[in-house]
Amino acid sequence: MQVKCEYCGALIPDDVETCPNCGAVNTNMQRGAIGIPQTIEELQRWYDEHNLPPAETTRFFIGQDYRGAKAYGIYKDGEQFVVYKNKSDGTRTERYRGTDEDYAVNELYLKLKSEIVNQKRVQQK
Repeated sequence: MQVKCEYCGALIPDDVETCPNCGAVNTNMQRGAIGIPQTIEELQRWYDEHNLPPAETTRFFIGQDYRGAKAYGIYKDGEQFVVYKNKSDGTRTERYRGTDEDYAVNELYLKLKSEIVNQKRVQQK
């Protein structure tokens, strides 16, 4: 679907973060859902409210640029949000780097929820 850029008036895809013509933020882009954390602080609060083990146990580091092996995390780097996966050999893959905090938080949230489901499945066997 196309939407009108609020700054230059060009028609742009509704799923792009910024206008390809003028670089303005696409305020029409919505990625969040009700009840899902949208900020790093909300994700940390959700994590705490669910009484999950410490990050050193789960290997999910919220708000931290953790450099150890076998870890997932999210942190803010200047104006950008970074979602990463550290592999067992210590190398890092960035799953997302950009200015959309909601999207970045959702990336880690979905991975965390998936891991919780997997752990519950393993414990039931």
